[in-house]
Amino acid sequence: MRALFTRALAAFLILLLSSLPLCAAVDYQELQEEPLETAMRKLASSGGIDWDREEMLTGGAPDLVKDMKWPLASCTLSRGFRRGGHAGLDLLSPKGTPIYAVLDGIVEIVSDGGPGFRGYGKVIVINHGGKLWTLYSHNTTNNVKVGQRVKQGDMIATVGMTGRATTNHLHFEVRNSKGAPLDPLKYLPVSIAVRKR
Repeated sequence: MRALFTRALAAFLILLLSSLPLCAAVDYQELQEEPLETAMRKLASSGGIDWDREEMLTGGAPDLVKDMKWPLASCTLSRGFRRGGHAGLDLLSPKGTPIYAVLDGIVEIVSDGGPGFRGYGKVIVINHGGKLWTLYSHNTTNNVKVGQRVKQGDMIATVGMTGRATTNHLHFEVRNSKGAPLDPLKYLPVSIAVRKR
């Protein structure tokens, strides 16, 4: 994941630097900053455009994310998204509560917590057109198979506490085509009865 981020950053900086004049004046502040800090400072200051730091770092989310629905009918938000820390949401709900696909897609992974998913317990990953992936974990049951097409709202699993979980909940992640985690709360509608702990 870090290598992918480094390559994306390098490509971004090459594009940025290739648009600069060959004999540009020396930016002395740049000599004291990390390359990412310099790029963000320059982008944020040009043309008065408000840049979203997350969108710049991750490449943002595709348009289809605007149609995303909640994976649970109701829940309590136990733990939120934190960049570089917690890559998704922890949504408390009773054991056996239905988990729904948030968008149309194809089931790419169904796992019982094997390699790559240690601690997640039973997990499902859905590919949404090669532009977005959603992950649902700590499930009691997984009710879909790899390669299965699902529609938004289809029941795909039930809430549980498999893996490294201390209570029944759904750990839900959204990742873009670069594999970067996105904050689901930025894209989920506010219509669900979500209680904060």
